[in-house]
Amino acid sequence: MRALVWFVLVAGLVIGAAGCVTAPERIDVRVGSDRPAPVDSSRVPQPTTLEEARGELNRAYQNLQYLERENARLGEKAAKYKSERDDCRRRLKKYEDD
Repeated sequence: MRALVWFVLVAGLVIGAAGCVTAPERIDVRVGSDRPAPVDSSRVPQPTTLEEARGELNRAYQNLQYLERENARLGEKAAKYKSERDDCRRRLKKYEDD
C-alpha cells in the first residue's frame, strides 16, 4: 500500500514537472554532409577561345580575392564587436556585484 502511495506521489510530481519544460523555438537538423549545392551550369561561361577563358578565369580570381578580403574584414569587425560585448558584460557584472 505504501509503495502505491509513493508511486502515485512520484508520478504526480513527474507529471507536474513535465509542464515546466519548454521546447526550443527552432531546431536545426542537418542531414548529409556540408557540401555546397551543385553549381548551376547555366551560369558557367562557355568561352570559345583560350583568351576568353583566361579572361573569365582572371575575373573569377579577382572576385575570389575580393571576397576573401571582405571575409577577413568582416571577421575582424565581428571580433571587435565580440570584444566590446565581452567588455560590456564584464563592466555590467562588476556593477551588479557591487
